Amino acid sequence: MPASQSTPNLLMAHDSYQEGIAAVQAGDFQAAIQAFRQAVAADPTHTEARYKLAWVLGMSGYLDPALTELEAVLAADPNHVAAHYNRGALLLQKAQLEADEDGQIDLAVLQQAEAAFQAVMRLDPTDQRAFAFLNLVKRAIRNHQASTQVSSGSGG
Repeated sequence: MPASQSTPNLLMAHDSYQEGIAAVQAGDFQAAIQAFRQAVAADPTHTEARYKLAWVLGMSGYLDPALTELEAVLAADPNHVAAHYNRGALLLQKAQLEADEDGQIDLAVLQQAEAAFQAVMRLDPTDQRAFAFLNLVKRAIRNHQASTQVSSGSGG
């Protein structure tokens, strides 16, 4: 524990984390977001509080803030399987939402999702959900590339 981190801050982080868990269990995601943010503010190294914050943000539809928190989790713990999985799922959701809005799927976002699911498979080769999503993302990338080739080849 760094000398700059006081025991009261760690206790506050723990208490706020527990409040966040209770709020999630009660279905109060806004209270959970607030509690997990307090936990992270009290102890920025509390990776699990940051992960739970990202999860609740994503469940609440705040995709970009959730992705930002997941990036921080993965910077602290590159082997956090659930963070990789949820990052891939949120990126896939983001790509789908953007495609629904403007009719264009963002290939770069799909490729980031693919990389996230590949990381899960590297860390846990038995994860069937990640395997299924990885194949789904790969198919979406192939379909996007095929449709781009068709449309660019039909100019006339």
